[in-house]
Amino acid sequence: MQVIHFGDIHVWDLKVAWTDLFYLKRWLGGANLLLNRRKKFPPSYGEAVVAEILRQEADLVVFSGDMTTTSLPSEFTRCAERFAPLREKWGERFFVIPGNHDRYTPRSVKAGLYEAAFPYGTVDPETRLRTLELDPNWVVIGFDCSEPFAVMSNGLFTDQLADALEACLEQQRNAGKNIILTGHFPYAYPPGILPGTHHLLIKAERLEALVATYQPVVYLHGHKHIRWLMNPPSTVHTACINCGPAGMKSEHPAQRAGFVRFTLSDQGKLEKVFAVQYEAGDDEGFEEQCVWETGA
Repeated sequence: MQVIHFGDIHVWDLKVAWTDLFYLKRWLGGANLLLNRRKKFPPSYGEAVVAEILRQEADLVVFSGDMTTTSLPSEFTRCAERFAPLREKWGERFFVIPGNHDRYTPRSVKAGLYEAAFPYGTVDPETRLRTLELDPNWVVIGFDCSEPFAVMSNGLFTDQLADALEACLEQQRNAGKNIILTGHFPYAYPPGILPGTHHLLIKAERLEALVATYQPVVYLHGHKHIRWLMNPPSTVHTACINCGPAGMKSEHPAQRAGFVRFTLSDQGKLEKVFAVQYEAGDDEGFEEQCVWETGA
């Protein structure tokens, strides 16, 4: 089975959100966008990545959150339009979940802006989960741990979400399914990559314990804007794949706009992983590199 994983495209708009004038993060996010983020995320980069994905053949395409930058209605509309060809090509096998930038303010969450733009990516409001059975052997489980914080960019893996995810994982394991798990936040980081406390997943240890117990084949996430593949010591049977940013401009190859493509065997094993990265300028195009292979 061929899978494409991308995220953190961060579509943005410089409009003022008049309904959130007294919410501090609205001002902080707007200032950051004006001074910094809009230069790092040129719209053409994200457009190029989506166009390249459309040229690919895959059995499943997963987007692990952060469609928008500050959860403006116009940002959701623009991203929904950009993703429409992906939805048309892959149907329900274009699997999306929200990230923290899609839950940026309490008002944007209450108004259901993400749900209105991506009705096919809606999570259950009680469990905050969504599942997709691909065939008798494989299932995708997505969860939403993104919350609006006044200043921070943390996620929150609540006890209620943990209990719901545990019940879902138990059910799928008892049904003999191989599990593809996806959330927005990492629960572990490679050596040398130190996350700020304001970007961490709160109560990540509960998610880590569930992964250790139920051993999904892969855990797909984004949030930290750098591509990686790792098997943390605590969850050695699960490959954690960070797709990196789909829309960012960078000199560092692993931080360039791009996505990850990988192969899963019928026996429930990860076989081969490719990093696909966008190169702008005179040599504009995509560079594909095999970063891991069974037996390599």
